[in-house]
Amino acid sequence: MAASAPTPHGTGFPAEGRCGYYVEKKKRFCRMVVAAGKRFCGEHAGAAEEENARKRILCPLDPKHTVYEDQLAKHLKKCNSREKPKPDFFIQDINAGLKDETEIPEQLV
Repeated sequence: MAASAPTPHGTGFPAEGRCGYYVEKKKRFCRMVVAAGKRFCGEHAGAAEEENARKRILCPLDPKHTVYEDQLAKHLKKCNSREKPKPDFFIQDINAGLKDETEIPEQLV
């Protein structure tokens, strides 16, 4: 029983409403959902230069995701990887202990 050789791209086309980028490492198409009228998801939009002239760059706060270069300033304000403001009652290393047991900081007395 000779098994038929699988096509290089699985079924040869992505699932309906899914990204059309073929991930070689995983031997399948990307499974992210695409916007209406688009072929690629946001991560693989760079592969569609003819459809979209906007350039995507790595996020400077977290290089695990990308962002459009012209929207970088807006993205940096809402990126989940940005440093969040600390509450007023927060004191860095308050429970870390003393560096020297004989030293007692004036602010803690």
